[in-house]
Amino acid sequence: MNAFANLSQTPFLVIAAKTVTEEGAPVGFMYREASDFKDDTGWRFFQGDETDEYTANPDNFVLYSIKDIADRNPAIVPYLQSPPGHAWELNEEGEFEPVEDWQPQE
Repeated sequence: MNAFANLSQTPFLVIAAKTVTEEGAPVGFMYREASDFKDDTGWRFFQGDETDEYTANPDNFVLYSIKDIADRNPAIVPYLQSPPGHAWELNEEGEFEPVEDWQPQE
């Protein structure tokens, strides 16, 4: 099955750091949590080296189409069907690996 086929019909949203959406950096860290609002997939995408100060500022994030994120970052597609409660980061070989010690924020 073509993983992109489902995305083309999906109007769902993600929250992504502007480093990814506006500055064009590739996704280097991603996690899925429970949805916060209508059409929220629960996915959160980051470049991966944003500071705590950067991530604490909501102005540094935007709502974005999951399809647009996947089009720009096809390596994330195999993970998009994962349930909430999982996180991945790029390793030194440029492949995503699970983040074992990640916990969703309460």
